[in-house]
Amino acid sequence: MYSVIRTFHKTVIDSIVPGEVAEYDWLRETIDQSGTAAYQQRYKNFWGMNVAQLSSPFYATYFEFLSAATTPTPTDLCKALYESSTRRDGIRTLQFSFATKLLHTLNPRLPIYDSLVARFFLFKVPSNDRPVRERIAKLIEFYDFLGTEYARVIKGGQLASAIAEFRQRFNPQQHTDEKIIDWLIWGLVNLADREALLTSQIVYE
Repeated sequence: MYSVIRTFHKTVIDSIVPGEVAEYDWLRETIDQSGTAAYQQRYKNFWGMNVAQLSSPFYATYFEFLSAATTPTPTDLCKALYESSTRRDGIRTLQFSFATKLLHTLNPRLPIYDSLVARFFLFKVPSNDRPVRERIAKLIEFYDFLGTEYARVIKGGQLASAIAEFRQRFNPQQHTDEKIIDWLIWGLVNLADREALLTSQIVYE
């Protein structure tokens, strides 16, 4: 699939909103303000958290972790957020994507998981009817794969030209290569939904 990104990288980059790239930079540059309501509102808007209708206890736990001096393990973070996610109907939800976004904000070399990344790598998301420990273990297994895979791609240069084009276009100040890969995957899958750019075969080169 990396060959598809290389082929369409200019189209993919054209689809990325410059203001969103700048907003990401701002969130990274001002992470020391993560305890403020203003920062938290912009953070939630950028990562699309508002549509999830999460509870106040969830956000309190979430931003406590974001403001902490140490980075939690993915497992500990997922468990803590799950315990804080109870809704009015008593149902708790596993917000794995938001957990990885928190971890990435603390350490931008870490990957980000979301439904678009899962689709790109043809990852089968564990069903909600499975035990939460099993779901967390499966998701973290894939998350670990992403970290290893991104490192391999960066070292091998499979997306070097696309990453260089992104940097030339947007002049980002806080972007690691890992985050740029995330933008490229996100952009390609979104374009595929609209323009059928994807092929049915993944090409790891």
